[in-house]
Amino acid sequence: MASLTAPTGQGGEVLLWGITGSGKTEIYLQAAAFWLAQGRDVLMLCPEIGLIPQLLDRCRRRFPDRVLSYSSHLSDGERRQTWDRCRHGGPWLVVGTRSAVFLPLALLGLAVLDEEHDPSYKQEAPMPCYHARDVARYRARQAGAYLLLGSATPSLESWRRCQAGACQLLRLKERVAGGQLPAIRVVDMRQELASGQRTAISRPLRDRLEAVCGRGEQAVLFVPRRGYSPFLNCRSCGEAVMCPHCALALTVHRHHNSGARHDVLRCHWCNHRQPLQDRCHHCGSRAFKPFGIGTQRVVELLQQQLPGLRLLRYDHDTTRGKDGHRRILEQFARHQADVLVGTQMLAKGMDLPNVTMAVVLAADGLMYRPDLRAQEQALQVFFQLAGRAGRGTKPGEVLVQTYAPEHVVVRSLVEGSYDRFLNQEMESRRRHGLAPYVRACLLRLSGPSARTTANGAALLASHLSPGLGCQGWTVVGPAPAPVARVAQRSRWQLLLHGPEGPLPLPSGQNLRAVLPRGVDLTIDPDPMHL
Repeated sequence: MASLTAPTGQGGEVLLWGITGSGKTEIYLQAAAFWLAQGRDVLMLCPEIGLIPQLLDRCRRRFPDRVLSYSSHLSDGERRQTWDRCRHGGPWLVVGTRSAVFLPLALLGLAVLDEEHDPSYKQEAPMPCYHARDVARYRARQAGAYLLLGSATPSLESWRRCQAGACQLLRLKERVAGGQLPAIRVVDMRQELASGQRTAISRPLRDRLEAVCGRGEQAVLFVPRRGYSPFLNCRSCGEAVMCPHCALALTVHRHHNSGARHDVLRCHWCNHRQPLQDRCHHCGSRAFKPFGIGTQRVVELLQQQLPGLRLLRYDHDTTRGKDGHRRILEQFARHQADVLVGTQMLAKGMDLPNVTMAVVLAADGLMYRPDLRAQEQALQVFFQLAGRAGRGTKPGEVLVQTYAPEHVVVRSLVEGSYDRFLNQEMESRRRHGLAPYVRACLLRLSGPSARTTANGAALLASHLSPGLGCQGWTVVGPAPAPVARVAQRSRWQLLLHGPEGPLPLPSGQNLRAVLPRGVDLTIDPDPMHL
């Protein structure tokens, strides 16, 4: 606490690296109490709306009249009211998502980023593209405030700042009251397949879920995707059913109305919807099959294989509305379900003492994404999910289903060696000249046609290459974006990378003047995803 409460007027930056269940939130609250008593405002950020209800409740119990909330789940009027109250009448403790970093707090004393590693802190669209951690750091410097970054799995960027002496490192290596971290069990799905088990629910998982629920305990089960199945495929010609507006397969969603099953196809990018067709429009075959697995399909499989199990789903589709997250979490906390099946929001910050088992249903999908940060982010999710188990007095267990049990991410999880992984990944990035040892900037272009957008990207590359080359920067591309069409607009991109320091880019107005009419430009410095 001494590192966060010295009223020097100059502030500082602190990384609080604490294992899950080590009491990081309590340290946030004690530091907030000190600065509120000094008449200074406190900003407490969460990466996801789903984390706000629990944190907000804890803050309001501690500071009944001093707490404000700010997130997209509030109405425009409620957000405006919070904005206006921040200007006067403080000191305030504001709990919010990344956009709360811009609130006009009169006298900031402490800014907290819980789960500072989370990529949700990065705004990728629309402009301006920013990282809440960078904005919070700037605001803390301007106000002479402290910036407190909390995580059980720190980002490479924050770890490097600690190594460089720009950020003070504090460690919490034990759980509160001496609780033990959960044991990790890996299920080799290759062996399950060889023994004739072809369902996503392995025999060890089924047996353990029965045992956990038989003891009156609860489990959380992480599935990387929502919906029923990621895509619908024709088994005659091999074509997938694509969104008519985007270069993406439509996701199968299953609904039950008055006992009748109703399947629809949805695009998760433009929200296009259409009925589930019964005939392939390429070859006329009726041999359709959903491929892959989502949260809806997992719930269905569990209902079939363990009929007595009480299940809740926790994903973007079930948490819509102002109190959607709170409603489901309160139901689960009251033990109205035995298993909570959900997407990545399951792994973030939930404190449910009766949960003694956490499950990674399909680890491989996260580990093998074509992304620079795939391994780092997969291990962060797995460690965070593991931290949901055994937070009370009962011991916890984690079950990881994978076809690659020898993968470095799985080994690091089993060994509990996030430190070693972090250092190995840092050395690999340094050796290959990758972020965070270099800077990058992604220029995203979208236009009404592929030809016009590609021409605009080529013009922009020609315009930038000479000046950037003189400053040690490289222009990669132009190339089609990984998702080449969204909402009937073609997408191309340029990737710029070069030495650390300010981005040597002309103004946005200068760049847009080069582009053909109808082509839009988004400038994303230090992108989290390509």
